Amino acid sequence: MERIDSRPRSQRKPHRGPPKPNILLVDDNRDNLRILASILGSCGYRVRKAVSGTMALETIAAERPELVLLDIKMPDMSGYEVCAKVKANPDWQDLPIIFLSALDSVADKVRAFEVGGADYITKPFQAEEVLVRVSHQLTIQRQQQALNAQNDALQQAQVELQLLLSVIHAVSQAETLQAALQAVLAQVGEKIDWHYGEVWIWDEAHQGLRIGQSWYDMTDPLLVQFYQRSVALATEADSGVIAQVWSSRQAQWIEALMSEAEALGLRTPSAIAAGLQTVLVVPIPVNGQVVAMLAFYNRRAIPYEAKTLALVSAIALQLGSLIERKQAEEALRLANQELQRQANLDGLTLVGNRRCFDEALTQEWRRLSREGAPLALLMCDIDAFKPYNDRYGHLAGDRCLQQIAATLQQVCKRPADLVARYGGEEFVVLLPHVDESGAQQVAEAIQQAIAQLAIPHALSPVGSTITLSIGVASSIPRPDLAPESLIAAADQALYAAKDRGRNTYALASDL
Repeated sequence: MERIDSRPRSQRKPHRGPPKPNILLVDDNRDNLRILASILGSCGYRVRKAVSGTMALETIAAERPELVLLDIKMPDMSGYEVCAKVKANPDWQDLPIIFLSALDSVADKVRAFEVGGADYITKPFQAEEVLVRVSHQLTIQRQQQALNAQNDALQQAQVELQLLLSVIHAVSQAETLQAALQAVLAQVGEKIDWHYGEVWIWDEAHQGLRIGQSWYDMTDPLLVQFYQRSVALATEADSGVIAQVWSSRQAQWIEALMSEAEALGLRTPSAIAAGLQTVLVVPIPVNGQVVAMLAFYNRRAIPYEAKTLALVSAIALQLGSLIERKQAEEALRLANQELQRQANLDGLTLVGNRRCFDEALTQEWRRLSREGAPLALLMCDIDAFKPYNDRYGHLAGDRCLQQIAATLQQVCKRPADLVARYGGEEFVVLLPHVDESGAQQVAEAIQQAIAQLAIPHALSPVGSTITLSIGVASSIPRPDLAPESLIAAADQALYAAKDRGRNTYALASDL
C-alpha cells in the first residue's frame, strides 16, 4: 500500500470563479484520497473518489470525469489494468489519465505510457506539481476538444458546401424549374436523411398553393398514399403550416405531428398514418417575396436542429438566387427573341421583311445544295397599286397589303414555307423542296385566293378588283451559284407576267 508524503500548503485561498472540471481520484489508500481531494478541492475542482479499480470503472460509467488520477498498486485491479480497460472503451478513449505511484523505474513509467497514460507523477510529490500537471492535462484536453469541434465544423461545412455545389449544379443544368426543384428535393432529402420532401408553389390559375414536386420512396405504400392525399387536398394548405410559412416568410419546425393536429390541415391524419412525425418547412425567397417552399418530413421525432435548419435555409437562399437568375435569363431570352422577331418582321403586314427573306434564302440555298433538292421562289406584285392608293387612300392601301399578306400565308402554310414583303407592293414566297411544277400550282392557288378576296379596284387595267402578277422560278441550288440567281430568274418571270397583261403568272423556264 502506497502512502503520500503531503506537505501542507500555507495560506491556501478558497477558489472563486466558475466551477472547474470534475476529477476522479483512484487509490486504495483513503488518506491519500483525502489529501488529494483537499488539494484539488481547494482550487475549485469537483472531486470524486474510488478505492478500487472496479469502483473506478463504475464511477466513470455513471458520470464521465474530465481527468483521472490513478494509483498503480491496488489489490483487485492494478492501475495499468484500469487504464487499459478505459482506453479499450470507444467512449472513454480520449479520457486523460495521470498515474501516481511510488514506482519510479523507467520500466514502470514506460509501461504506464504504453497502456495509454497521459502523464506520470512519482510519490512523494509536491501539491504544486500535482496542480500544474492537472492543469496542463486539462488544458491539452480543452485544446483537443476545441480542435475536434473545429474539425467537425470544417467537415460539416465541407458537407454543406458539397451539397450546395451539387444543388447549384443541378439547378444550372436543369432545363426547367420543375426539373431543378425535383433534383434539389432528392439531393437534400437524401443528405439530411429525411423520408419525404415536397415543393409548394403558387398556382396563378387557381389563386392558391399547390404541390409542384415531390420526392419519396415510391415503393413505400404509406408514403404513396400520403402523396396522393396531399395532391387531392392541396387547397387545404391554406389553413396549415404551409400557409403560415408562405405568409410569414419564416421557416417552421414541428417536432411531433401527433401533438399538433392542425399542422397540416386535413393532411395530418394521412401524414401520421404514414409514420411521419417531424416537419420542416423553409421558404424560398426571391426579391423579398416567397416564390416557393421546401417541406421535408421525417418518421423520427427530431427536436429542433439549428444546423439542419440553417443548411436547408442556405440551400433555399441559393435556390432562390438561381431561380431569380433563371427568371432573368428567361426574360432576357424572350426579350431577345422578340427583338429578333421584330427585326425580321414587317411591321405593317406581320410577315417576314426583306432581311428575314435574305437570311432564309441564304440558309435554304446552302441546305438544299447539300441535299440536292429544289428550291422555288415566287415573286408577287400587286397590279396597279399606285393608282389604288391614289383612289382609295393610304389607309386602304395598308389594309390591302395586310389582306394580301394574310392570304399568301393561308395558301403557303407548310412550316418551311416563308412569305415576306420584299418592298412596297411586292411579296416573295420561298418554297423549299418544291420544283417548278409544284410552284406553278402554288401560284395558281394564290391567284384564286386573291380573286376570292374581291378587293375593289376601280382603276385597275385588268378588272374591277385587286390582282397579282407572279414570277415563278425553281432550281436545285449549287455551291458555284449564288442564291441571287434565283431572285433574278423570278424577277424576270414577273416582268414577263406583266408584259402578258398582268393578273397572271410566268415561269422562268419559259423565258
